[in-house]
Amino acid sequence: MPALAPNTRTRASLSELGTLSFEGAPGPVSVTLLSDGSAQEWAPGAAPALKACPELLSVEWGLSGVTVGAEVDVVASRYCTLDEIRAYRASEYDLSGRSDDEVWAARQHAEEVIERAASRLFQPVMRGGFVDRPNCSTASQPIVSGAIPRDIAGVARAWDASGSPVSVGVSGQVALDVSGIRPHGAANVALVMGMAQTPVEMHDAVVALAAWYLVPKAGPDNATSESTDSGVLRFVIGGVDGAPTSLPEVNALVQRYGFRDLLVG
Repeated sequence: MPALAPNTRTRASLSELGTLSFEGAPGPVSVTLLSDGSAQEWAPGAAPALKACPELLSVEWGLSGVTVGAEVDVVASRYCTLDEIRAYRASEYDLSGRSDDEVWAARQHAEEVIERAASRLFQPVMRGGFVDRPNCSTASQPIVSGAIPRDIAGVARAWDASGSPVSVGVSGQVALDVSGIRPHGAANVALVMGMAQTPVEMHDAVVALAAWYLVPKAGPDNATSESTDSGVLRFVIGGVDGAPTSLPEVNALVQRYGFRDLLVG
């Protein structure tokens, strides 16, 4: 599997954790678990001792004399396997010779593109966030780095600025119960977010999009049309005319399960 680079976040299943390595890290690295804040050493070739899943690991190691870090998003399983991507449209795409590193990167790219376009996580993951209680209301929407708070399933832990535990619960799919926080107080939170049951279409969409990223293109990737003897062919291009990707079946998944961010002015 590819070595994790500094300042990145990589998703890995429980069975893949032991295969990860870190760029320029010859020995054990330091890892902190978001679920309980505990720290431990992570030896190469082995998986760290987890207490929860999903989990978010903050990893630090030395590189060229300085300390660098990355995050590992631990989930129970990935949306698809690397072999499923290689086998997709085998007679047309012929991806059997692609390395694990190449297919891993394509899968990671496909997952991120689909989840970002849908503004939704299609499986349970753990994220760190911040929530406050600006008034006497008992419900408040958290701020989550890199994600919109939706499909909140649970609070793994909550703590204040001094590190003391705080009582925070779930109040619907987009808000937290902050009745345990004093008015005008705040807390850091470790949240479990994402759809509890992944739609089967997500598996197919990740396989198709990852395979499409790996296929050499006959023409320019940004071509929106092509003239032929029979007329003009118009292509679906990700990012053009509101299409999140260049594959209609993936766009259909985003349309069906995704959220739209509306700005009211």
